[in-house]
Amino acid sequence: MEDLIEKKRNKDEELWNRDLIQALEERLTVDFPDVKVIKGKVLKDIFLYKDKSCKYSLQFGFVDQDIIIYQETMDISDLQASRNVLLHNNYNTEPDRLIIPRIICELKYNGINSHSLVIYSEYAADIKSIFPDCKYYLALRYKKSSTPNKLYRHGKHFDKIIAFENGKQKGKYNNGDFINNMSENKDLEATFNEFVDEIKKTLKVKKTYFIK
Repeated sequence: MEDLIEKKRNKDEELWNRDLIQALEERLTVDFPDVKVIKGKVLKDIFLYKDKSCKYSLQFGFVDQDIIIYQETMDISDLQASRNVLLHNNYNTEPDRLIIPRIICELKYNGINSHSLVIYSEYAADIKSIFPDCKYYLALRYKKSSTPNKLYRHGKHFDKIIAFENGKQKGKYNNGDFINNMSENKDLEATFNEFVDEIKKTLKVKKTYFIK
């Protein structure tokens, strides 16, 4: 029974993930025509890997991310050709291009537990140590029992945390529900607009004398 509930939750989150990417693309490309919004893999860690024959390789570890917003990539075809470099779990549509993320969004459909908060907060820290200009967000479709206290305590490395609605999941998710819900719920629409505005602020290049 628990497995069936988990599969349903994952399916709902997957469908919402697609709808959110589509909604963000439509809003962001108006002001940022070169921006890409995808679900994909980003570089998370780099370390020395020792194989069974006791030979060392430099391993680049990639992880799945629900939403990656980026404008630039880097050619890593030379790394792919190297015998002592291992690109682990790099299954993007262009594996010879390294995505330089500007914003990453971890999505949770029906709240988030403390264990997942800690894990993804650490992911955020690891990724931002490689990409210092990257911002890492956590977005909850429903906040459920995710209290501000829990989110602050265990989500230390997220740059922004947003919940689109309080309460818990209301029935099965169908394609297009998020867009339809916004047309009926002005608070939800306002929350999404603020989410988009925050992303735009991060993407906007402005003259500054600050380095960090």
